[in-house]
Amino acid sequence: MPIQPVSSEPTPPKLPVLLRTSADLVEFLPFLFDVEPVNSLVVVGLPTLRAAGRLGLVARADLPTSSRDFGDAARGIADDYVRAHDLPGTVLPGQLVLYLCATPLAGERPQETMRRLQPLADAYRAAFNGHGLPVLDALCITAGRYWSYARPESNLPEGAEVPGQRKPGSVSVAAVVNGAVRAAAPAEVARAFAPVTGERARRAAHALTQACAALDDRRPSTTFDNLAAELHQETRALIEATLTRIAKAGELPDATDTARLIAGLKDRRTRDFALACDDHQSAHRLWQHLARHCVAPHEDFAPPLLTLFAWTSWLQGDTGTARTAFRAAISADPAYKMAGYLYTALAEGASVEGAAAIFRQAAAEMGY
Repeated sequence: MPIQPVSSEPTPPKLPVLLRTSADLVEFLPFLFDVEPVNSLVVVGLPTLRAAGRLGLVARADLPTSSRDFGDAARGIADDYVRAHDLPGTVLPGQLVLYLCATPLAGERPQETMRRLQPLADAYRAAFNGHGLPVLDALCITAGRYWSYARPESNLPEGAEVPGQRKPGSVSVAAVVNGAVRAAAPAEVARAFAPVTGERARRAAHALTQACAALDDRRPSTTFDNLAAELHQETRALIEATLTRIAKAGELPDATDTARLIAGLKDRRTRDFALACDDHQSAHRLWQHLARHCVAPHEDFAPPLLTLFAWTSWLQGDTGTARTAFRAAISADPAYKMAGYLYTALAEGASVEGAAAIFRQAAAEMGY
């Protein structure tokens, strides 16, 4: 997956918290995000040494997966972070803290993960130093343990336990008292759109297989363009009728209509229509329902539905779920451009109202 650009995350809470040690910095990290960063570099701007002040820009980027990319990725991220301060009124921080939040590879012990990422941490530090930005600390966080690359003499061989996991420390207490919310675990957020299981999954798979077979049966009797146009009109009508039932009675579609909607939303024009739906709350429930019914062997239907669910999550202000669902869509199909476009827009702090206006205008031009 290509390296994502450095992205602005939610504004850190204005907390009267003193971050004196590496442990304090690690404990504070979850309060900078709506969802815990996974396999990510996190860059946090700090005031200069011995100077009190607010945090600077907080940014996140995916960790490169290949050691061959370490140098180029580090230079690109450092360049992007500096460019993010080109706007009037922005000032580069006096120093930085870098967090490498990683998941161990299969069979890898946390200490081995830390050692594997040492060259990447060195590359990040060198890249930021090249811009005149000193790195106060670079921390590897993995499997509930952490190490400091900048102060290796302070590390325990097995790493230190991430503070705040079993009981809140002073940093967590101060953060919560001042109204901050701890980031949710990605797995917890992902449960909202996890595929159904058991008998529901078997019914969903059977209905999707039948819906695909019904479309195949129609192909010999009409041209591709005519079939696409018919399917678009049928699915639009079914979406509108379903949204009306959800709004009036909370009634979600049965297995047959669920499968028809999932199959119909493979069509790009129908997805464009869906993006412009005005009833965001009902649409959110519908896209969530459909995404959860994209079960094996029909997982390839999932990325557009995950993207629609993420889009309506963003519209309703739930950026944590939106980020997680967009990433799931991109992971399932890296070539799906709409998911990548919307995820980048969200990450770069674009206005969701502005994006919605674009979709409404496009829908109006197409006569929806």
